[in-house]
Amino acid sequence: MTAWRPILVLIALFALAACHVTVGNKTGGGGGNNPGHPLTTLHRFSGNAGGDFPNGVIVDASGVIYGTTQGGGNCATCGVIFRLKEAGSGQSTYTVLHRFVTSINGIKPLGLLALQGGKLYGTASAGGDPNCNCGVVFRVNADGSGFVALRTFKTAAEGAVPAAGVIVDTDGTIYGTTSAGGANGAGVIFRISSGGVYTVLHDFIGLVLTGPKGELMFGADGAIYGTQFGGGAFNRGTAFRITKAGAYTVLHDFAGFQSSQNMDGASPDGALALGSDGTIYGTTSTGGSVNLGTAWSIRPSGGSTYRQLHSFVTGEATVPHSGLTIGASSILYGSGANGGTNGDGALFSLTPSGNYATLFSFDASTSHGDAPQSPLALFGDKLYGTTLVGGNPSSSACGGGCGTVFSFKP
Repeated sequence: MTAWRPILVLIALFALAACHVTVGNKTGGGGGNNPGHPLTTLHRFSGNAGGDFPNGVIVDASGVIYGTTQGGGNCATCGVIFRLKEAGSGQSTYTVLHRFVTSINGIKPLGLLALQGGKLYGTASAGGDPNCNCGVVFRVNADGSGFVALRTFKTAAEGAVPAAGVIVDTDGTIYGTTSAGGANGAGVIFRISSGGVYTVLHDFIGLVLTGPKGELMFGADGAIYGTQFGGGAFNRGTAFRITKAGAYTVLHDFAGFQSSQNMDGASPDGALALGSDGTIYGTTSTGGSVNLGTAWSIRPSGGSTYRQLHSFVTGEATVPHSGLTIGASSILYGSGANGGTNGDGALFSLTPSGNYATLFSFDASTSHGDAPQSPLALFGDKLYGTTLVGGNPSSSACGGGCGTVFSFKP
């Protein structure tokens, strides 16, 4: 199945393009670095064996941080799994737990990790079977030992190129998606039982690589919710619900910017947030009033009511690939890969009624990094996240730094 090799190259080029676009796009405008709520850079990636281009982080119950990188480790596009422990006063201990190896255990992870029962679960978007290079689903102990590929995608028909992580149910069942492959080439939703049985629950319809790129989420009703990056009635993406048994429903077809009367979002990705009343919140990375993305909500019960909460504009955090994370008082948090005061991305807050505020603007000329485009994690009173690039402006590695891990107290 060597036909999938060009697709994997396209993914790599997409990631690099995101770096160049974000670093070079100086949009200007206002927005908010509050010195009373500083951002702390916990780690700066240097590339090579330590990894580069991080994908976002999760935080366990004791405050230990875990994540992956898209590159570095054993090769330029291999990637690593890492652990980060804060030691106070901005100090932290960084440990590489696992380095991916071409065609053995997958390469180039793009999604978040999931943690359950002392084990980390995730996906690699490429590598695995040498005849397909379609990626793997993996599990590894939280100390880095015991790495195992739970599923190696060997044919395009069963799914290929998982661009998001997985979620793990309390009974050990794993649910995930691929952005390509399946019956229509547009990705699948899959299930892996605790006994290792792999099942395709749904085949998406659309162009190649228009399958899900954002993370799945369990809803208040026990069903699974997610987004398709493309496809749908307008080929601009969808929000969907699927039961654990495989009953699939489209909750909203994103229409994108079509006219001054239709300024819907398009290309949904990132993380979904669950409100206490069962409302689901998310973002689109394009569409809206000036095609810089939107934030939205859906109340699944009572007719699946869809509402656009905010349309991002120049000067704000824009192109919000991160999706949303929900905190105290139902405040939503996210990041824009572009925008903010310097055009290098920003953190923002949003109320469920749509009140927006820029919290922090990144600057590529500083050591904080730039292009924050992965989901944020909330632990205690702090947000944790990553920047895709930057962090060391004087370095030639990755064009001024290979990304950072940061914390921020809103």
